[in-house]
Amino acid sequence: MDNTCELIEGSFGLYSSVNTKKQVGPVKTEYYRLGLVRSGSSICTNGLETFQLNRNFIVFGLPGQVLSLQILSDDYLAYYMYFSESFIAEMLLLTNYRGQFPFLSHAGVQCFPLSEEEGNEVESIILKINDEVKARKSYFSQAIRLYIQHIYIIASRSYNHKVQLKQSSGDVGFSLFTRYIRLVSEHFLTTRKVSDYARMLHVSADHLNRSIKVHSDKTAHELIDEMIFIEAKAYLMHSMLSIAEIAYKLGFSNPSNFNKFFKKLANCTPLKYRNKSE
Repeated sequence: MDNTCELIEGSFGLYSSVNTKKQVGPVKTEYYRLGLVRSGSSICTNGLETFQLNRNFIVFGLPGQVLSLQILSDDYLAYYMYFSESFIAEMLLLTNYRGQFPFLSHAGVQCFPLSEEEGNEVESIILKINDEVKARKSYFSQAIRLYIQHIYIIASRSYNHKVQLKQSSGDVGFSLFTRYIRLVSEHFLTTRKVSDYARMLHVSADHLNRSIKVHSDKTAHELIDEMIFIEAKAYLMHSMLSIAEIAYKLGFSNPSNFNKFFKKLANCTPLKYRNKSE
């Protein structure tokens, strides 16, 4: 599989984990992402959520999310696709996609295992997409879109069978914690008060804080700060924005406050962190 960075129509890319770095990110993605693990294991961090990925795990990403990947084994093999919203816009318009494909929502679970049969089927579709990319025959972009939708349908069936069943029988406190960190990952740039998240979750701020502390050993506000910190690292590593521009983009009133915030969590200034990452 060709691991070039070329984007078809500026909107679609496909690559495998072969010869990629052992550690990637944090990086802020502009695209929808889809990955399938075929062997080995890795740790994937999506916002504030961390998953261990093994064979047949499928993982999704949304535009604006901050992702990291650490490959744990030498036999790791995964396929990855990324595509713009415009590339699949027609499909999104024609479907109730958040209902039909809950993993395309911040509120949904974006990483879960497929069965062996489902994993084999998704891999065969990805290889067909690779054939389309190489051949570039007429209407190949339309064919790729249909293949992506087919993968979404397979994933949706698995999601409905496994994930929703697990959620319905799961721990209530952990469910609240999970919903909270997904909301923070989605809204942290505009919503910084724990009380606002508590209202979204229909619980008191005290109850939310207690639940968060039990399941993360951090306060609810510390998790908001952690998400801001993750976003800051992504900008420092992968953007040309100045420190001041990053500070204002993250909602700080001035660069000095951003410097103090970052140094408290990283034990170094944003500039030193950027220089070490280069």
